[in-house]
Amino acid sequence: MSKKYRYEVATILLALLGVVVGVYFPMIAKNLSFIGDIFILLLKMMIVPLVVTSIFLSIATLKSSDLFQLGGKTIGYYVLTSSLACLTGLIIANSYSFSTGLEFAGFEQYDPEKLNHVSFHSLITSFFSGNFFNALSQGNIVQIVVFTILVALASLSAKEKHRNFLIDFSESVQDIMMVLIQWIVKVAPLGIFSLIASIVMKTELKIFYGLGPLFVAITLAVCIHTLLTLPLIAYFLGRFHPYKFLYRVRRAILIALTTASSTATLPISTAVLNENNEVKEKTSGFILPLGATLNMDGSALYQAMVIIFLGEFSGMTLAVSDQLLIFAFVMTSSAGTAGIPGGGIMMMGAVMEMVGIPLENIGIYLLIDRFWDYIITAVNVSGDLIGAKTVDRFIED
Repeated sequence: MSKKYRYEVATILLALLGVVVGVYFPMIAKNLSFIGDIFILLLKMMIVPLVVTSIFLSIATLKSSDLFQLGGKTIGYYVLTSSLACLTGLIIANSYSFSTGLEFAGFEQYDPEKLNHVSFHSLITSFFSGNFFNALSQGNIVQIVVFTILVALASLSAKEKHRNFLIDFSESVQDIMMVLIQWIVKVAPLGIFSLIASIVMKTELKIFYGLGPLFVAITLAVCIHTLLTLPLIAYFLGRFHPYKFLYRVRRAILIALTTASSTATLPISTAVLNENNEVKEKTSGFILPLGATLNMDGSALYQAMVIIFLGEFSGMTLAVSDQLLIFAFVMTSSAGTAGIPGGGIMMMGAVMEMVGIPLENIGIYLLIDRFWDYIITAVNVSGDLIGAKTVDRFIED
């Protein structure tokens, strides 16, 4: 058995072992949860330096024409896939009958006071920070990305010696980060074992009773987008075999599925594309960091469906105009969804407030999100990977 497949087999076996330990030995799972916590922390430690250097290098080393070409095609891909994902969610939600007789006795509600000031204005301004170091300390990836893009664009007009110094420094940092990522990848199976055991140990399946129709509808929408929409885009626009490609980059998808964090998966996504020479480095360096923060196909699809469900649960009848508003706002808010576990809570609250759904129902969203957060993150990461491969076809060396 080759070294690569030994790694894959070890990952699968430890993942299955994590399920067994989580079900039958919950105390062991609880005591070993620190391994998964350390694994996620190590991945998160790589995020900021990798995002900053990747985006800076991808912009600072490009000609203006190349930057326009890469940026335009990337944004076009993001808008296309997010729109299709959101529309898929809305269409299925409207053609599917959800149960409105659900009762959540003793259910803890989310504090609505935290969402009182959420608005479209606050959503847009949240992309910017008045203090870059504050954004760094808080780990606000969206604000870091926006600031890095502005600095990289400004460097194109700076003196050549200053720009070259920053480029050399960024390349050195990125080389070191890639070495660290290789070390982290070697211990990934242990981290995955701990994470899965902890997830299974904490999950009580009985709390999902009554949500069957919604879960079936989301499953259908996810399958359509992941197994049909994205592959069709890959095949006709990217001109590559989507399923073989997803198999080659499966390591990144597995990490997304177990961490529920697209930003934490970013180092692994970058590594698998570079190791397999799937795309040009300037393409992956530009698209993947942006995708981890702005391209949220799964979130757009998922949030649209949950909003329809919560509206029905609240006794509302959403008109076509209301659903068009949901479409526009989910498209915007999904781009600002934090790439961390539970990162969609603020954006979901903002959409609920706009359409008039009682904010106390955010607790139901948290209940649903406990299960779907992991799967939706894997959809987001799959969209980023396919996007990098698709856009790369149109980028000249």
